Amino acid sequence: MTIEESGTLAAPEGGRREDAPSRRAFGKREWMLLAAALLAAGCYFFCHFPYILQRYSHLPGVGLTLTQWLLTAVSLAAAGKAGRLRIRKNGAGIFLLAFSLWLGACFARFADDALRAMNLPVVCLSTALALASLTGTNPLPALSGAGLRLGFRRFLPSFFRHWALPIRAAAAMREKNGPSRLRGLGAGLALGLPIVGVAMCLLLSADGMFDALFQDSLQALSGMDGSFPARLLLSMLFGLCLFSFLASFLDPPAPEREKAAERAFSPVTLSTVLGMLSAVYALFVYVQFRYLFGGAETARMAGGYAEYARSGFFQLVILSVLTLLLILPCIQWGRRSRAVRGLCALTAALTIVIVFSAFFRMRLYIRAFGLSVLRVVTLWGMAMILLSLAASIVKCCLPDVKICPALTALALATWLGMNGLNVDNLVARNQVRLYNEGVLSEMDVSYLSSLSPDVLPALEDIRDDQARQSALSLAEERLHSAAPAPYDWSLSWLFLPGKQ
Repeated sequence: MTIEESGTLAAPEGGRREDAPSRRAFGKREWMLLAAALLAAGCYFFCHFPYILQRYSHLPGVGLTLTQWLLTAVSLAAAGKAGRLRIRKNGAGIFLLAFSLWLGACFARFADDALRAMNLPVVCLSTALALASLTGTNPLPALSGAGLRLGFRRFLPSFFRHWALPIRAAAAMREKNGPSRLRGLGAGLALGLPIVGVAMCLLLSADGMFDALFQDSLQALSGMDGSFPARLLLSMLFGLCLFSFLASFLDPPAPEREKAAERAFSPVTLSTVLGMLSAVYALFVYVQFRYLFGGAETARMAGGYAEYARSGFFQLVILSVLTLLLILPCIQWGRRSRAVRGLCALTAALTIVIVFSAFFRMRLYIRAFGLSVLRVVTLWGMAMILLSLAASIVKCCLPDVKICPALTALALATWLGMNGLNVDNLVARNQVRLYNEGVLSEMDVSYLSSLSPDVLPALEDIRDDQARQSALSLAEERLHSAAPAPYDWSLSWLFLPGKQ
C-alpha cells in the first residue's frame, strides 16, 4: 500500500480505499491549509477575544464573513489541485455553497446579535455540507436524508480527526534535520546574545533618539494586555482544530454503508402510540374550534378571551416540533403498513390545526404588542412546520416520493430570505406603525436600541416630534456606547450618525 500525493492511502488492487489519518502525508496543500487555519484563528482571538470582556460585546461581523470566504476558497483550491472537485451534475452542492456564502455575507451587512447567533451554526453546517459534497468526501446527494445524516455525523469529528498532523510533521522535520543543526542553533544564540547586548549598550549611549525609541518600546511592551498568552494559546489550539476541519475535505469518499435494517417496531406498537396521540389532539382541536376560533368565552378563562387567545403559542410550537419528530420516523419504520401511514397522516393533519392555533394566537399577540426578532423567527418556524407536516401527509399517501431535498432547499432559501428582510428594521417599523395608530401607548425604545442601528431609519417615521426626538436621542446614545470593534463591525453601523 502506497501513500498518494494527496495524502490519502491508495487502495490495494481490487480493494477499497481507506482513510488512514495516522499515516497521512503532510504536503504543500496541508501547509496551505495550516497557514489559513492559523491566520483565521489568530485574527479571531486577537481582534475579537479582548472585547468580550467589555460591557457591550458583539458576535463576529465582517471578520467572520471574510474568514468564511477565505477558508472556503482555500479548501476548494486545495481540492482542485488534488483533482477532487465535483462541480458537474452537483446542483445540490453548488446550491449549498451559494447559500452558505450568502448567509455568511449577512454577518457583514446586518448587526443583530440574536440573528447572528442563530445564523452561526447554520453557516458552519451548510459550509461543511457544501465542501463535503463538492470535494467528494460525501458521495451521497447533499440534500437527501442520507446525505444530510452522513454530513451531520462527520461534522464534529472532522475538527479532531487530523489535528495531530502538523505536530507529526514538525517531529519528522526535527528527525530529518538531525541534532547537529539544533546544537548549532543553540551555540549561535549563546554567542550572539552577549554580542548583541554589548552593541545595544553602545548604540543607546551614542544616540539619544535611538535610546528614547528603545525606552518607548519597553514601556509599550510593559503595558501589553496580560491576556496575550491566553489568546496565543487559544489561537494555536483552535487553529489546529480548524486545520483538521479543512484537511478532512481531502479525505477519500466516505464508504457507502449498506441500508440499515428496519427498526424492530411492530406496526401495532406504532399504531397504538399514534392512535392515543391522535385522540388527545382531536379533543384539543375540538376546543380550538369551539372557543378560540369561534370567539366563545367562559368563566374558566383566566383574564378573559383576550388573555386566553394571546398566550400559549410557544408551547404549541414546541409541541408541533416534537410531534413532527415523532411522525417522520414512524413513516419510515411503518411505511409498509397502511394503518401506520394513515394514523401518521391523521396526526399530521391534527397537528396542522394546532400550528394554526399557535399562529392565530401569535397574530393576536403581535397586534397587541408588536413584532420582535424572536416573534419573526417563530413565524418562520411555524411556516416551516406547516410545510413539513403537509409534506409528511404527501409521504404517507405516496411512500416512494422523496420530499427531503425539496423541503431542505425551501427551508434554507426562506431562512436566507428572512435574513434579507432586515429584521431589525421590520420590527422597528411595525412598532412605529402601531404607535402612530394609537395601538401602543409607548414604544419599547430600550429594546429597539438593543438590536442594531438598522432601527434608526424607522424611528424617523414617528409622527409626534417630541417622541421622535426622544426615541432617536436615546437610541443613538445607547448605540454609540455599544459600538463594535472592527472585527465585529457591519454595514448597519453606517446608519449611526457620528458623535456631536
